[in-house]
Amino acid sequence: MASPLPRFTAFLAIFVRNERLTNPFPGKIPALDGVRGIAILVVMLNHFLLHTFIPDTPFWKLVNSGWLGVDLFFVLSGFLITGILLDTKHRERYWSTFFSRRALRIFPLYYFAVLVVWLEVVFVEKGADRLHQYDSLWWFVLFLPNVAMALKDNWVYHSNYLGINHLWSVAVEEQFYLAWPLIVKFLPPRVLAVLCVLLIHYSLPIRRMVDQQFHADGSWTMASYVLPYCRMDALAAGSFMAVFFRLGWHRRIPYDQWLVRGIFCWMGWRVAESLMHGGTHYRDTLSALFFAAFLYLALNQHPKGLVRRICEHPFLMHLGVYSYGLYVFHQMFRFTWMAWFGDWLVASSWPPVLAQAVYILLAFGGSYLLARLSWLLLEKPFLKLKDVWAPGKPERG
Repeated sequence: MASPLPRFTAFLAIFVRNERLTNPFPGKIPALDGVRGIAILVVMLNHFLLHTFIPDTPFWKLVNSGWLGVDLFFVLSGFLITGILLDTKHRERYWSTFFSRRALRIFPLYYFAVLVVWLEVVFVEKGADRLHQYDSLWWFVLFLPNVAMALKDNWVYHSNYLGINHLWSVAVEEQFYLAWPLIVKFLPPRVLAVLCVLLIHYSLPIRRMVDQQFHADGSWTMASYVLPYCRMDALAAGSFMAVFFRLGWHRRIPYDQWLVRGIFCWMGWRVAESLMHGGTHYRDTLSALFFAAFLYLALNQHPKGLVRRICEHPFLMHLGVYSYGLYVFHQMFRFTWMAWFGDWLVASSWPPVLAQAVYILLAFGGSYLLARLSWLLLEKPFLKLKDVWAPGKPERG
């Protein structure tokens, strides 16, 4: 068997020589829809679990960890956005095309949700007095709800029937979009890769520093969870992978799939351990590396790769297509789901497993129906405008 040393030597040499960026994933990547499907599925299952049916044990902490799916969305976003920016950084209309296409994808559904909540609070609940200070909807209009939550050190409050607190993660991505195109435009790819590694490394001390700024004893704060520079480890992990593949580094590392499988298993174990025995700030970095490894395996160019085949399952890919609508609506209507059938199931004499299963199915069905309607009536018509307002190569994934 040939020694892997020459390949490692070639890998180190790429830092001192120029190489042309090449995209090993031209066109749409089917597995990425499946990655989105997995992310939204675990997030929804997490939010549809009712604590009434599961005792507060380490097992509950483990099964109730689907909120980590947001980290998977961040990793995927970092990979896709950085890839798009690297592929178009030397083209004309770099800025306008990127921002126009992102706006057409994000704005319509986001502002529709904010508008519905405003109408419901003002005209149905007649509680306009709630919409002030940190609870003002202007924070959402300006894509700053995470800043309001950080300053309030709590979730914001508007309605008894509708919720949009979960849109903090959309705000983080929008804030990422403001700074990252400038960084990708002017940094050489290798320097960008080094920056990504530094951001991953320093996210943990940044979170601790933020906690100390808000709480003298350094205890956990909302700010360290929702502010963009506290979540850069996940976004940077995905961004590093975009650079990594375009520089061809994956071809220079021997046994790369086995190395990544090892990272995936080890990080997964460490994340599960931290969930069962108490959460710490380093869990966010561990989850970023765990999901980055998962994404790497999903991008396996061998069609029989296990993770790739899982991500290319038709059901997961189908969910991935509607993942944005599912994300917005499943939490937006969580109070409604409880009022319509959740409270009744909790009070019923049904076996807990059956009641929980029925709640998940009904809440998922309602969210799915709303997401399909949103795609048909709102998202898809605006997406068709991409080639009119911002013509360019279609975005991948």
